[in-house]
Amino acid sequence: MNMPLWFSNLLFWSAQVALLALAAGFLPGLFQIRQPRVLLAYWRAILGLSLVLPFVEPWHRMQSSGSIASTPRLGNISAIPASNPAVTHWHFSSFPIIAEILGVAILAGIAARFVILALGLLKLRQFRRASSPNSLSAESAAALDQMRAQLRARAEFRLSTDVDSPVTFGLAAPVILLPERFLAMNAQSQAAIACHELLHVRRHDWAHHLAEETIDAALWFHPAIAWLIARVRLAREQVVDLEVVRLTNARKPYLEALLEFANARRSLATIPAPPFLAERQLVERVTLMLKEVRMSRTRLVASLTASSCCIALAIIFAVWSFPLKAAPHFGPYPPQRGIVAPGVSGGVRSAPSGGPGAPSGGPSGGVTGGIGGGVSGDSAKRQHVDEPTVDQTTIWVDTTKKGPMLRQVRGLGRLVRAEGSTNLVGRVTLPAFMTVDVRPNQNAAIATRKGPLANGHVSGISPSPSNDTRSVDLALDAVPPGVSAGLEIDATIDIEKLENVLYVGRPVHATANSTVSLFKIVNDGKEAARVEVKFGRSSVNTIEVLDGLQVGDKVILSDMSSYDHANRIRLTDEKHLSSR
Repeated sequence: MNMPLWFSNLLFWSAQVALLALAAGFLPGLFQIRQPRVLLAYWRAILGLSLVLPFVEPWHRMQSSGSIASTPRLGNISAIPASNPAVTHWHFSSFPIIAEILGVAILAGIAARFVILALGLLKLRQFRRASSPNSLSAESAAALDQMRAQLRARAEFRLSTDVDSPVTFGLAAPVILLPERFLAMNAQSQAAIACHELLHVRRHDWAHHLAEETIDAALWFHPAIAWLIARVRLAREQVVDLEVVRLTNARKPYLEALLEFANARRSLATIPAPPFLAERQLVERVTLMLKEVRMSRTRLVASLTASSCCIALAIIFAVWSFPLKAAPHFGPYPPQRGIVAPGVSGGVRSAPSGGPGAPSGGPSGGVTGGIGGGVSGDSAKRQHVDEPTVDQTTIWVDTTKKGPMLRQVRGLGRLVRAEGSTNLVGRVTLPAFMTVDVRPNQNAAIATRKGPLANGHVSGISPSPSNDTRSVDLALDAVPPGVSAGLEIDATIDIEKLENVLYVGRPVHATANSTVSLFKIVNDGKEAARVEVKFGRSSVNTIEVLDGLQVGDKVILSDMSSYDHANRIRLTDEKHLSSR
């Protein structure tokens, strides 16, 4: 059983964000970036990247696991055949029930957090209704009006017995609730506090705070998201702190006001409004105000450039290490790219070398040239104008046959010592779906990079640490001299022999029990027309044909996804023509 796809993607995205947050948290200290405005933009960018990462990164399309396939032969190719599951670099045991329970818990937590957010908004509304606009002294009201005019920020100051620290909220009609102790503070401290809250109003920080609360509620289960939001809020408060000191020139009274409200946060913990002071931020905010923070423009630009490069590398590493996976595509045009294993029987056309590691005697996995567009002509020739041209030397073709077909699976492994014995056995690891029909005593051929090694048979099948794979032990009929444990092997296991079946070489995108659109050679080899072919059982190099082809029909096995728009193509031999 496999891990549910949604749970796997959620887990991998969480790991991606954790790696990104870890790298982002390390870089400001490394490059000595301390400017609050720069840090605010920086942390907002990191938070935004974390949220949009699933929408901008490439997803790995999982492939149908309904066929028996092989892993590639050592020394020839390093790609994974199209019928194998999507490649990942990390494997986890699948716990569908646990994943379902965790999914319910996550959804319940999200619902609870949004209920708490709604209750907090209702509590703010109640606090506003219970507050008094006329309880301020004439001196305090004058100081507040002066500060409001200086900052050109429209907000209503109200005195509340329900809060023990200043609270600012509201978009269309902002309200600043002041605690009763505000009246006992000196004029400079009152002006500094009013300046702080009015700056939040002018910057529309309550809207940002609500957006962060919404993100935090939806992703409450991810500690890295909560940490990033906390860094954003700290940077925002530091920006406001420095602006207050610059405007009021009252650093000491402002610091005294911060210390005054340092322990007065208990009653406001569930209110979705920016706090005048979060106690955990006190040290960093005070430290910043007590020292000069300067950096030359050149050094700042260099530091930000280096940080951006490091963040890009962290994203690439995170996406590569924990790739998100899309559901399998079961339509007639699977989007996967694969390589058919070498050795397709039945007169497959030999083609020029496909580059380093390309197999010989089998399809190359893609058309590599000879594509011509339509040519101009009158309406009578328009059908030919719309047909793309393909060079015959760049494609792989096989002929449909009827007769015995050998089903096989193939995997990679090593020679190991058998348990309780000095005898060598071949141990290969296969995806679990490929071992469904593997049975003891089935024949196997074992090879190395240098060529065939020995014949053998299946001696045992056991689960691997990951439930997605199985270990298959192969007893060797004879061990050549000089062979030792640890040697890498490539084993092909004979599953069964099918008698009197219609079959063809396995096309790039063909999987067992699927319907695939192929190009069939017509018109004496001058053209190829698209046909729908229904396949049955598959093997390493061949696949059973259930419908759509007859004995003698020739089909193109190569990747023809570049011609999805065409129902017919013209075949030419440009290499032959150019030599005449």
